[in-house]
Amino acid sequence: MSEHVSEHGSEPGKNEIHDEEEALGAPSFEILVREGEPVVSGSYFLHPPLRAVSAEWDAADPAQLNVRADDGSEWYAPDVPHTGMVNVVLQPVGDHPVLKQARAVAHLAAEADA
Repeated sequence: MSEHVSEHGSEPGKNEIHDEEEALGAPSFEILVREGEPVVSGSYFLHPPLRAVSAEWDAADPAQLNVRADDGSEWYAPDVPHTGMVNVVLQPVGDHPVLKQARAVAHLAAEADA
């Protein structure tokens, strides 16, 4: 009796995640900072895409970067250096439903791999 193996290399139903739900890593929204200047082009959220449209240093906390995304949501990153080049992971100001959903999908993927 031969066993059917799915395209993912496992038995049917085991560890299968639909392509639209497959998480390729921890969901994050990042921005590049080069020598104290945030680079707003090319900053994307895992899925669906979320772009940074503006970024500025916080007047009350010079080490915090505040970012607005193309969907109008606001994000921040604390303790960002002003020298060198670094990718920083942004945190939402309040709850962001897409980030919450993406984290849930990534969690399900991690459970399926366990």
